[in-house]
Amino acid sequence: MELNKDNLGFEENIPDPDEIRERYPIEDDSDTLEPFVDENECREINTYDPEDVAHWAQEFQISVEDLKSAIVLNGNSVKEIKKYLSV
Repeated sequence: MELNKDNLGFEENIPDPDEIRERYPIEDDSDTLEPFVDENECREINTYDPEDVAHWAQEFQISVEDLKSAIVLNGNSVKEIKKYLSV
């Protein structure tokens, strides 16, 4: 630790940043982060295809009725539905 004086003349012990980094390393969590680019976000849900609606309801883990309600409120863009559901 080094001794540091602030502008008012008070002395303060400031820890060495390298020492702190060694003692408390930051974990790499890049393998657990979701990718930023999701090619499915550019898709639109085909509301005329019951299988497509059922697929996306399962993806979002909601009922088909809830997905249809979300589509009525926000349109059929997967990106907008994700934002609405906060998935």
